[in-house]
Amino acid sequence: MRLNPNFSLAQGIYGLSLAFDGQWEKAAEATLRALRMAPRDPFSALYYGIASYAQFVGRNYEDAVRLAREAIRLRADYVGGHRLLTAAAAMAGQIEVSTAALGELRRAQPNVSVAWIADQMPFKRDADREHYVEAFRRAGLD
Repeated sequence: MRLNPNFSLAQGIYGLSLAFDGQWEKAAEATLRALRMAPRDPFSALYYGIASYAQFVGRNYEDAVRLAREAIRLRADYVGGHRLLTAAAAMAGQIEVSTAALGELRRAQPNVSVAWIADQMPFKRDADREHYVEAFRRAGLD
């Protein structure tokens, strides 16, 4: 980012690393910067997904749901968007939305399981891993 602070992909990936580090507010800022820099960027769906995850970490589930829906609207096959919509809707108590999103997630990622989520997602903090896993349990994933 020092070489080119206007490189939207760098801002988005920076936001992702901050989100997995639990720094959700900084992550949200970085992804919003990426979206402002390049609103028609081919990676916009990814940026919305990252912003959704940041809001999930911050326990702002309604915002996380809204951002995940936008990520999926931009790219219907975006597995991360389906994961985030499933988790955020479950934590927001939107059971019908969560159930439908889980169905789409299972189509996009047939091998998804609670064990896969716990093992494959690069959480730095155990509390964030447990929070995300709990969301999938609430959604009905085993």
